[in-house]
Amino acid sequence: MRIEYIWDQTQEWRRRVRLEFRIELPMLIARWKQILFGALFQYFHGVSTQLAHRMHQPQEEPLGDLGFTYLPELGLQNAWISETIFWSLFIPFIIWSFSPFVTSRKRFYTAVIYARILVVLSLCQFLRILSFTVTQLPAPNYHCRAGEDTAVLPMPDSWWGHIVINLGRQATHGCGDLIFSSHTTFVLVGCLTFTEYGETLILKIIAWIGVGMMSLCIVASRKHYSVDVVVAWYTVPLVFYAMMRRWTTVRPVHEQWPHRPLIGEDVGVSMKEENGDGSPSDKPLLPVVTVPAQHVRQGSKGEGKGIRLSRRPSGSSLSLRELEMQEMENGSVERNTDKDGNPSASSSAICRIS
Repeated sequence: MRIEYIWDQTQEWRRRVRLEFRIELPMLIARWKQILFGALFQYFHGVSTQLAHRMHQPQEEPLGDLGFTYLPELGLQNAWISETIFWSLFIPFIIWSFSPFVTSRKRFYTAVIYARILVVLSLCQFLRILSFTVTQLPAPNYHCRAGEDTAVLPMPDSWWGHIVINLGRQATHGCGDLIFSSHTTFVLVGCLTFTEYGETLILKIIAWIGVGMMSLCIVASRKHYSVDVVVAWYTVPLVFYAMMRRWTTVRPVHEQWPHRPLIGEDVGVSMKEENGDGSPSDKPLLPVVTVPAQHVRQGSKGEGKGIRLSRRPSGSSLSLRELEMQEMENGSVERNTDKDGNPSASSSAICRIS
């Protein structure tokens, strides 16, 4: 009995992953340019931070800073604290971002989330590159002060040296790329995303407390000036919510998804519908695909203001509609029989664009 239970649960997990992959694939194809651009921009950001290290002008003592005055100095021996908090926030976020592949209640699409994250991150990093390039501040970190061998990175003998980057060195021993903090940028983008699409309030509160503690530890470890962290705290949310106004793809939360609930899992709705006579319904469990409406504001000064709806389906909605029609033609609502002989419906879920 125990082996049979484990086998059933394993098969259900595999079915969920396979089903979600079929849903996510059209989303990924429709947004491959955004994802590719965001990934390539990470490389450009690394090249820029390395150039900032070569342009760095160190000093024996850092500039005056209120954070250095009022926060206790952690020193080199405790520099690991901020890094530990960073990875404690970053790794769970990566795991959570793939939760639609295994959970029954789905609030977002993984492909859409990463496309949006990379767009926001690239915009923030562009502003960051612009900031630390036009003004080179002396880095306050211990290995960046005058007299240290790692304070300035020597210029390469050829152009090839500029495009080859050492990620490990730039992540932990970089200098000169100060305004604004890269670590704070990454965790703020992740925390804002989790706040927007996550469900558990207590986890959101813990995440924000972690971001605040990491910010204080960064300043206390002399890795950044206070201004580097403060600028990140208002720049990243402004960019994030400015882009949120342009995004329209949402995932229906309260729809009936074709998943059999696992032990202890609350799906919120019953997955089995019945007709009036108690027999199983033939109604497919496919959420409806709607064509997105593009809102165009008209009029000015309070006269003639209105919303014009233009029915222009996007590429992703067309792909999803084609997938839905294909599934319906192939008889995607299959009837399976469980161990008690009762029919259970399973189908491929199609998302809704709004």
